[in-house]
Amino acid sequence: MPERPVNAGVLRGIAFGVPFEARVDDRRLLPALRARLPPGSTPTRASPAIVLSLVHEVSDTTRWRTVSSRRGGRGIGLTVRLDGEQVARGLSHADALDVFESELQLSVARRAQPEVFVHAGVVAVRGRAILVPGRSGTGKTTLVQALVEAGATYFSDEYAVVDAAGRVHPYPRRLSVRMRGGRKERQPVPRKRGQGSVPIGLIVQTQYRPGARWEPAALSSGECVLALLSNTVPARDRPGEVLATLVRASDGALGFRGDRGPAARTARALIALAGLSPPHQGDAHGSAQGRAGAGLSPPHQGDARGSARGGAGLSPLPRPSARGPRGPVRAERRRRPRKR
Repeated sequence: MPERPVNAGVLRGIAFGVPFEARVDDRRLLPALRARLPPGSTPTRASPAIVLSLVHEVSDTTRWRTVSSRRGGRGIGLTVRLDGEQVARGLSHADALDVFESELQLSVARRAQPEVFVHAGVVAVRGRAILVPGRSGTGKTTLVQALVEAGATYFSDEYAVVDAAGRVHPYPRRLSVRMRGGRKERQPVPRKRGQGSVPIGLIVQTQYRPGARWEPAALSSGECVLALLSNTVPARDRPGEVLATLVRASDGALGFRGDRGPAARTARALIALAGLSPPHQGDAHGSAQGRAGAGLSPPHQGDARGSARGGAGLSPLPRPSARGPRGPVRAERRRRPRKR
């Protein structure tokens, strides 16, 4: 069946310097599209760098009713196209809108300059960002939600937007919480949200594992950069620029890696750790306040990681070395030879 002409509704905007256009064959879809635009989007007349279309088409895979066919949408679903290429077809309205939002935000993240977009959940504590890099399905939104409920300031559950100076900016989109069965539920943007940029204080590589306890290993400075780089959207398009930005962004940040169990318990431990990030120049007083707020004693020089874990109720970590990835170290007792 030929595609319907895409002229019933057009929506143009610009986000992070990237102009885009959304086309639909039913104007009644436009309000739902507006609710899914990238944060900070504004209208524009500029020629679009990205064109997304949502069109009703007959499909053997669909059994949903549609906006334009209320009496029996059997066999009619939505097709999503990006710059003329089919992304998905035979979708319900809810699924099509999710695909639209994901594809548009990802396309903006890939093209935005000089900002670097990293797949990560982000909150701020005491003027520093906690970054939880990771792709969908790792539980970062659940952890971000728990951090906000524990008092952190919400920045994003999907992207860390890093500027050329290495500071993180808010990307306050609605929380996308995965429910049982894989269905996603959109929740309002938390009231306590970031208003300006902050430096990174903590980088946390973690994912949910049933029955796990939060017993992380420390990351070296190089491993912190790699944790961000492996989740950076434009890493292949602008490798040199991206790497330089991430090195600046992670300078002075603490990093930890480990599986986690319940989000609430991990959130409390991370907030305690956040008060121990090495201060940026001219911010020593703030670091001392964070340490006192977490109920922790001042660390010995060069021993921030060990002190942080002690204050957060965690077992001590081995000291950083030049060996590369490190894990928890267990002491082995020497066995005495048996007397024969």
